[in-house]
Amino acid sequence: MPQTQRVTRATFRALGRTAPPLALALGSVAYWRPGPPAPVRLADRPVHDSARRGSLVHRPTFRGGARRTTQVATYSWGEPGAPGVLLVHGWRSRASAFGRIVEDLTAAGLRVVSYDAPAHGDSGGRGRTGLDDLDIIRRLSDAENAPWAAVVGHSLGVLAAGIALHEGVRTERFTGISALTSVRSATDWFVRVSGLPWALRDRFATAVQRYGLPGEPDVYERFDLLAHPVPASVPALWIHDAGDRMNPHALSEQLHEAHASSSELFTTTGLGHNKILGDPVVRSRILDHLAAPASA
Repeated sequence: MPQTQRVTRATFRALGRTAPPLALALGSVAYWRPGPPAPVRLADRPVHDSARRGSLVHRPTFRGGARRTTQVATYSWGEPGAPGVLLVHGWRSRASAFGRIVEDLTAAGLRVVSYDAPAHGDSGGRGRTGLDDLDIIRRLSDAENAPWAAVVGHSLGVLAAGIALHEGVRTERFTGISALTSVRSATDWFVRVSGLPWALRDRFATAVQRYGLPGEPDVYERFDLLAHPVPASVPALWIHDAGDRMNPHALSEQLHEAHASSSELFTTTGLGHNKILGDPVVRSRILDHLAAPASA
């Protein structure tokens, strides 16, 4: 563990015991901070540069941004008239992280659409919430004027995309990679890695909501893919690495069980949370899922 991370954990642990309100306040700020936008990786640069670029004017939902609109960067690849696939990236990531998957999908004759979430990639904004993703996904879906051939999410993007499908966005297939099941699982993860005492778990979840989304008290109930699964009519594929240190493999196991009637679980080893996106076997499995007969 890096020295700075050890110091941070020790600080939160000490404050959690001696000054809980201060620990909760500082933790809430840190929880919502995505940090500097992730750069385009060298391996993904050709895909990123080849995209047809656009933008959406978006009104952020994160506290402090409600009165100020920002630009959300959008991307598309492939023949304009081909069936569309929507990709939704994770926290501290960007659309270009799907570079190898974009190449596979376009080579298969599909058109790919994606975006950089607020405060990520080339988009503006100070923070990102699930409500931002829902609004953007709906607007891109409305412009599609037909069901997506597939929707693919990674990490936080799985949760946002899955809830969008539960709430009416249409697709023929869904793939969740390194999935996050709920907002509550995200706040629990922060408590574990930050060093905050577990006894502050519930108070921290409340503090996070009040700081970032003060007008949305139902965010924990709404953003829960176990309680609000993808429609049973949509075949779902969950791909997760057994050694994922960000989102435990058990989360995809739970999602597979919750979607059992139309669900598959594919487990990898040695790929972790992010390398899984470029793995040839994973990419092949995604294409197989798209090509499988509807009754499979």
